[in-house]
Amino acid sequence: MVVMMIIGCENNAANHDKVLIENIIEDIRLGWENGDGTAFRKHFLDWDGARYFEGGGQNVGLEDLIVHHVEPEAELGLQLGFTDIQTHFEGNAAWAVVDTEIELTTKSGREIHNKGHGTYIFRWIKDAWKVIHTQSASKPVK
Repeated sequence: MVVMMIIGCENNAANHDKVLIENIIEDIRLGWENGDGTAFRKHFLDWDGARYFEGGGQNVGLEDLIVHHVEPEAELGLQLGFTDIQTHFEGNAAWAVVDTEIELTTKSGREIHNKGHGTYIFRWIKDAWKVIHTQSASKPVK
């Protein structure tokens, strides 16, 4: 009950244009590479209980994701690719499944090159799509 009140169900019809979702995902990708939380604050719904799963770990809340995941990875020269975006709509909800490729070098000099998959879950709120949850997983490229 609480989640539904926070996430909200809007009465207006959602725009089922896949390009809107793809543009949001691209904005997030660029924000991630540049360590800029602006795209996250614009496109994510910051709600109590929000959790974002990345590589087996989790961030609780939007600021935790930005401060402890987005900003530090950009400092490591993150190169992030999203391909084969598959978007699905159901009323005022949408989800996109993406193939991911991640490259960066840790502070200790270890080079990371992973490929995997991610999911973005969206809710239509106040005439805009908002990310309410993400999950991604990847493994090293051999």
